[in-house]
Amino acid sequence: MPSDRTALFHSAALRGAIWITLIALATTGFALTVQFTQTMRLLEQRNHALVDDEAASLLSRYRAAGLQGVARAVRQEGGAPRLNEFFYLLATPGGRPLAGNLVEWPREVNRPGYHRFETRVASSRAPLRERNVEARAIILPDGYRLLVGNLSDERMVLRDRYLSALVWSLLATGILGLALGFWYSRRGLFFVQAASDAGNRFLRGKLDERLPVSARRDEYDRLARTLNTTFEEIERLIGSLRAATEGLAHDLRTPITRIRARLELAEMQQADAEQLHAVMAESREDLDAILRLIEDILELARAEAIAEAGFAPLRLDAIVAEAVELYEPLAEERGLRLQMHTAPAQLSGSRSLLARMVTNLLDNAIKYSPQGGRILVAVEATEQNVVLSVADEGPGVPEAQREKVLYRFARLDPSRSQPGSGIGLSIVAAAVRAHRAELELQENKPGLRVVIRFSQTRRS
Repeated sequence: MPSDRTALFHSAALRGAIWITLIALATTGFALTVQFTQTMRLLEQRNHALVDDEAASLLSRYRAAGLQGVARAVRQEGGAPRLNEFFYLLATPGGRPLAGNLVEWPREVNRPGYHRFETRVASSRAPLRERNVEARAIILPDGYRLLVGNLSDERMVLRDRYLSALVWSLLATGILGLALGFWYSRRGLFFVQAASDAGNRFLRGKLDERLPVSARRDEYDRLARTLNTTFEEIERLIGSLRAATEGLAHDLRTPITRIRARLELAEMQQADAEQLHAVMAESREDLDAILRLIEDILELARAEAIAEAGFAPLRLDAIVAEAVELYEPLAEERGLRLQMHTAPAQLSGSRSLLARMVTNLLDNAIKYSPQGGRILVAVEATEQNVVLSVADEGPGVPEAQREKVLYRFARLDPSRSQPGSGIGLSIVAAAVRAHRAELELQENKPGLRVVIRFSQTRRS
């Protein structure tokens, strides 16, 4: 790559990596924050339940033994070692402590309910020191104050650890996101660049250009296969168009040249009425051949324009039976045995296109079969496929030419002395493509066997 192109390539990869990293960072931060919030809420609910239970016990003691009973209970509970570190404070209406393990009534607590604050607590496990607490303040009926709380140090520790984990997680996510995002973006951009270069070479005339497909079978490989299929179809169409142009030019030039030669000869010889009548009759035959050729071209165009949206359920064996019945007199006239073996076979398709496909196959088989030969038409049906085959005992098609005969105006006879336009098998191939079927030309020993497989499972 040139230097400026390389710089643009790396810049685009870096932008992609930054976007991927930002998305990863936002996702990581959101996930950790949700987890932290849910954990803190669960701990808060647990602490509130414990504090409410402890406060209910003291209020029950107050109703039974009055203020002295609450004081005795506070002294007893505050001095006993417990799994959950509680603290208590019974104070006068003015806030002077009467009993409990708090040194003073917190200034922050000026109304009933839950409060969080820092104060000095005399714990059973540690000497007097500053602790984070969460407490419920209660105003007793005679104006005295009761404070029941639980240590909230573990939530502060959890918050600190969350912040630490968040920082490290975001840092790790940022580094990995930039590295992996840059790599993945480069990979995507390499594919885009490769596809662009292949497309440019294809447009410059290198029709055999294809994208490489790796063994990973990922989304890039699927896209590469799709693009390769598109390239192959365009190459096929261009090749068919070239062959069609050459064949059409030859097939039109010959009869038009004959017509012109007859007219010039008649003019030079000053032909009489009888001679002019003969010239007109011969020219009419050539014009009919040209009209048949044009009609075949239009029929091929209509066949290639049929879309799957217009398909309907039909019986292929019934279409084959009608075509065989139509061609039986012609086969008998040429001394051929036309045999049919069919089984009930239903599929989705275009009746007119399938009928034209079958008649073209029968027309070719009758045209090239020697007198006394046999033509076998068969329809088989399985759970996966419907198979149509037409076998004759004619000269067949060499293996190297079997793909070529499917092109428009393709003829195995270079002199083009045989009747026909060379479009029959092209219409068959167009019908096969429209129905997403598979066409195969096989050796019949002697002759040719045409096999068409229709899939019962429609591919999307």
